[in-house]
Amino acid sequence: MKNKTIALVAFFLLAAAPMFANGWPQPKGHGFFKLDFSFIRARSYFGPDGNIYDLNGSRTLLGNYTTAFYGEYGLTNKLTAIGYVPFLVRNTVNEGVGAITGEVLQPGLENTAFGDVDLGIRYGFLKKGGFVLSGSAWLGIPSGDYTNPDLLYTGDGEWNQQLRVEWGYGAARWYTNGFAGINHRTKGFSEEFRYQVEAGYWLVQSRLLASAKLAGVKSFFNGNPDGTTNGLFANNVEYVSPQLGLAWEHKGKWGVSALVAGAFVGTNALAAPSVSVGLYRKVGGG
Repeated sequence: MKNKTIALVAFFLLAAAPMFANGWPQPKGHGFFKLDFSFIRARSYFGPDGNIYDLNGSRTLLGNYTTAFYGEYGLTNKLTAIGYVPFLVRNTVNEGVGAITGEVLQPGLENTAFGDVDLGIRYGFLKKGGFVLSGSAWLGIPSGDYTNPDLLYTGDGEWNQQLRVEWGYGAARWYTNGFAGINHRTKGFSEEFRYQVEAGYWLVQSRLLASAKLAGVKSFFNGNPDGTTNGLFANNVEYVSPQLGLAWEHKGKWGVSALVAGAFVGTNALAAPSVSVGLYRKVGGG
């Protein structure tokens, strides 16, 4: 693991966020709470040049398994508190065995720890008919493990601040939304431009929801690559990620969701799909 540049892209926060969320503040006293499990297993990654390479040899398999809580709660009709807490993150690398001799060339590795917490607020600036315009501010807290000797980090060790402009438009059976924002990073990491567009449709009214997203990260390449190029969190991560989701909801209160995300182009990012499944609860609604 120590001689490769590998980055764990931020699919997990994207996967944990609810459908039909960006742009819409929660009404006062209303909330959305989700328990989410996401995983990615990869044998290859997008290198700094955008080409795909094996992870330390063709037999190396890297796994990340994240159990997280995501929540939104309306403090007022315009102001919503948001939190993402990855409270159990497990990273693994399989044992390396010689193809001919069967000799163990590299022992299996594992690290389980708390992850990096993200806290935010969303403020609704405009609501007219089915259209909303909002802004959000996020604080990334370095609460994960960024000192693991095998570089199986569960956090990047830096405080970051993200500002977004969010919008949404919805009708009875469909919606579309998106955001664009700047992520300011510290400790030598480059700033990033982040964006997402999403559309959803109720295949069965108020029961079965299908969604499609396109999310991306673009680095400004203004950081210090010498200090942040090893381990699961590398500098100058870029990707374009298509994502497909389904959610089944019961009486507007409880629901289960599933989402598959991947990256068809990228740099310093794992070249494998991630999968997320979750159980959510809405409070304060009808």
